[in-house]
Amino acid sequence: MSLRIILASLRGRRYLLMCVLAVIALVGIVGMYSFDYTYFTSTNGTRETMVMQRARAGFEAYLHKAHREFHKEDIRTYCSQDDFSDAFVKSVKERYKDITGDKAEPIFIAANLHDSEKVLPNMAAQFLLLAETLGHDRIYISIYENGSKDKTKEILHQFNETLNTMGIAHRIIADDAAKPEHVHRIEYLAKVRNIAMEPLHSSGAKFSRVAFVNDVYFCQTDLLELIFQARAQGAHLTCAEDYDEWNGGPGFYDTWVARDIKGEGFMKEVHRISKDDISMVAQMRDRPFQVQCCWNGIAVIDAKVFRADGGLHFRRSAEGECSASECSLFCNDMWRKDFKRAIMVPRVKLAYDIKVRDMLRMPISFPADTAFNKPEVEKISFRPGPKKVLCRPLNGVDSHHPDGPATYVTL
Repeated sequence: MSLRIILASLRGRRYLLMCVLAVIALVGIVGMYSFDYTYFTSTNGTRETMVMQRARAGFEAYLHKAHREFHKEDIRTYCSQDDFSDAFVKSVKERYKDITGDKAEPIFIAANLHDSEKVLPNMAAQFLLLAETLGHDRIYISIYENGSKDKTKEILHQFNETLNTMGIAHRIIADDAAKPEHVHRIEYLAKVRNIAMEPLHSSGAKFSRVAFVNDVYFCQTDLLELIFQARAQGAHLTCAEDYDEWNGGPGFYDTWVARDIKGEGFMKEVHRISKDDISMVAQMRDRPFQVQCCWNGIAVIDAKVFRADGGLHFRRSAEGECSASECSLFCNDMWRKDFKRAIMVPRVKLAYDIKVRDMLRMPISFPADTAFNKPEVEKISFRPGPKKVLCRPLNGVDSHHPDGPATYVTL
């Protein structure tokens, strides 16, 4: 063998060795930042599964970096299961066994985003975890983003590539168009929500429930609990509770939309958010209770609501109708179509920023030292509900908050 051939062979082997070492190093780096998703999931070791795992691990390393740059904290601490007791872990797996894996119902997830770089890394990571838990073929992700000036579009691009690799059905639209000037806020919000909902009808797939997710911090267990309660209670609308900062502590956020079972508004006070005594007993025990309307960061909706004759959509108020939120109008339309089983789930408490998240004693939404027990699934005794509901109108074209006198709307 000539010296030239020998040298070429050595160089080739050295190059191959360098490539192998580089791959090992990369896997080590990705492994440092990948999330622990063995809590609910297992793998069968197939090549397809390994490709999906690597795709997700690489994306989560990217998300970790993006989250840390914005929040100066480790994204992995938010939904860590490290502090869960063994009894709790076992009870949670038992709790969700009928809504995960082979028994999972197909779920359509919708979200609207704008300048959402602070919450999107966690949101994307939790969507991937949920896909692992439910099954990649049991979830569809539809996101409509527009007009963002931060890193939202960049993160969505990476998310889109990862979903392609993992074979998770999705549609992600990143639109440069900003919100037009002098357009009524509710008309605009109804429009972008309907855009996010388009694949529900065009994909040809049959979904059991729709989960509409706002720009909140959540864990996959939050979504699982909402799906679990929706199924257990036979609810048409199932909502979390969302909080912001109020008087130096957490306060109930969505007072504009949420209505109790008597049709009255909710209050900011955490320990007295409703004047309905039955609701408050359930609230203080972290048990679901009936409401007339809610949205509250995440809303899980029976897909029949959208498919039934004259299926519902988001809209602005008609002429002469109280100019309520598009979500309030959606609730009222559900009520008139006899989709009246709406509930709130106090166990799932969500926040829009890190500070309030910490006030709610997050990162986890569940007690870490106790197991679920039978009363956790006690059924709601549904009541007839109100004949009229409070409306706080938003009339001005450029208004962002209710600006008219409160009135009552007949259902």
